[in-house]
Amino acid sequence: MEGEYTTSLNTEERCREFVLDFIRNRGLIKSEDNLILSEKVFVVNAVLKWCYKSAHQKKMTTPLWNKYKRALAQYIAGVVDIKWTENNFEIIEVIKKDDEPRRRSSRRRKK
Repeated sequence: MEGEYTTSLNTEERCREFVLDFIRNRGLIKSEDNLILSEKVFVVNAVLKWCYKSAHQKKMTTPLWNKYKRALAQYIAGVVDIKWTENNFEIIEVIKKDDEPRRRSSRRRKK
């Protein structure tokens, strides 16, 4: 019984370190004076823990993991929002009112 607890604890510790490394490497926690800003950390933490546990239980494939990493990168960049639904999450595209289609500048070749 004690061995199961130790294994479980080690998995939880590894998951925690994995999540913290991800958050630190992407600079998601910032400070201004005596204020700590971590706007997106809660959602990133929840998604990463879910992904880590799914991978540990062999329920996640490499292509699926890559899909979730891309979704998190888009969430961090503000391109999409993430909404939790029944132990899974939904990705919602963020459309800003100020966004207008950008015209590409046409370049003429010099003769």
